[in-house]
Amino acid sequence: MDARIVRTREALVQAIDQSLRGGTEKLPTITELCATAGISRPTFYQHFRDVPSLVAAAGVDELQQLFDGVSRELPDGETWEQTARPVIRDLIQRLFDSGPYYRRVLEESDTHAFQERVVEYLAERMMAFTPLGDAARAGADRAHLARTATFLAAGATWLVVAWLKEGASPASVPAAADEVSQLLVTSIAVQTRADRSGAVAQ
Repeated sequence: MDARIVRTREALVQAIDQSLRGGTEKLPTITELCATAGISRPTFYQHFRDVPSLVAAAGVDELQQLFDGVSRELPDGETWEQTARPVIRDLIQRLFDSGPYYRRVLEESDTHAFQERVVEYLAERMMAFTPLGDAARAGADRAHLARTATFLAAGATWLVVAWLKEGASPASVPAAADEVSQLLVTSIAVQTRADRSGAVAQ
């Protein structure tokens, strides 16, 4: 991708991100964002439809940075299931630690579009770094496994968004994180075994 396009997008995301974190009651207009990023309005529209779509992009970028900080290597002697539970719990804890930021994103963006992008991203991560992807690469039905990943990602997203909107108390976060990690790990493990068995039978 053209470096100028990347820089322009980053400048816009950074501009809205500062406002989301700054606690201002009203977000900047497109004109104000363009002035901060040093671009024209037509250039803004080459990247984003409106301010809510820019807010959604900033939220997804923040989520990607959170996930990029997670190790993808299995410790010696541990299964994926053993490693995944504490990793997922930690991710959810960190999401709730940034609760005010994500609640603002949900309030100021097109919530449906934002959640769709989060689900798509999480499903891609599942296919890349969980046994679902391993099963697909071993010959199991990739389309079915991808649908499974999307289904699980949507469920996890719905639960976490609901908790964020409710303003879950810090004391309730560990239990919520345990619940999501158990649901995801168990579902992925069961589905992977079933699909691998089906692939072998064929």
